Amino acid sequence: SDTLLRLINDLLDMDKLAAGKLAVKLTPQPLQPLLEQALQRNQSYAAQYQVEQCLGQVDEVTVNVDAQRLGQILSNYLSNAAKFSHAGGRVTLSAEVAEGWVRISVQDQGIGIPEHEHARIFDKFFQVDSSNTRQRAGSGLGLAISRELAQRMHGEVGFDSIPQQGSCFWLRLPLVD
Repeated sequence: SDTLLRLINDLLDMDKLAAGKLAVKLTPQPLQPLLEQALQRNQSYAAQYQVEQCLGQVDEVTVNVDAQRLGQILSNYLSNAAKFSHAGGRVTLSAEVAEGWVRISVQDQGIGIPEHEHARIFDKFFQVDSSNTRQRAGSGLGLAISRELAQRMHGEVGFDSIPQQGSCFWLRLPLVD
């Protein structure tokens, strides 16, 4: 039932985003508490996969965000990192400032993403393993929704990945003046 509820919510969010009807209310907020909340909310999910989540370096910064929507992006990143990590692995959430931006990163030590799949990873309904026998459930909407939400917060998303070594999904947001 949880999987079905997540799928329905993702479909509704994608439809609202496409129609321009998903409200995003930006307010200046300190970043670290938002990152700590995201880790806390995703702790039990990571535990299902026997993956440890931790907070890495977090530069002290204020960002102009919709806290709920930032949480949604981080939840997508953190749950994917846990899902595609090996049991006993570690997922690290960090945030570093550079040149007027903060780069929020979720780094895992998981299976990585084959290079031939990189161009499509943020596409709607795309899944690296779309076979009927795939071992990891999901709708293929989380990363597409994350990209749209980031753009509405004047940010951008991306990732780096090496097969069998892990992935780092990131979100860049402008700093508050």
